[in-house]
Amino acid sequence: MVELHDEEINPISDNEEEVEEDIDYEELKKRMWKDRLLFEKLKGKRQKDAEAKQEAKQEASRRKKMSRAQDSVLKYMVKIMEVCNAQGFVYGIVPDKGKPISGSSDSLRK
Repeated sequence: MVELHDEEINPISDNEEEVEEDIDYEELKKRMWKDRLLFEKLKGKRQKDAEAKQEAKQEASRRKKMSRAQDSVLKYMVKIMEVCNAQGFVYGIVPDKGKPISGSSDSLRK
């Protein structure tokens, strides 16, 4: 069994007194002004970081969709190539931003 003493339960003893700072009104006002500026700066930085994260997620999503579209074009064109008895095909995709993406069938790459 564990015995607890009053001294162990209360970490702040009566001997320790809170130390109050003597701060002038103008000094306190200046400190609050500086803290408010720092707060606004940090708040703006956090918003910019959140916006950058959101843009990065959107860009990754766009790239993933483009990759899926490119794969579906390749599959569809292979089927057409078989039906039409073609030797190969060439395609190009021009996105809103970035450089154009082009490709060809494996038979033409050789």
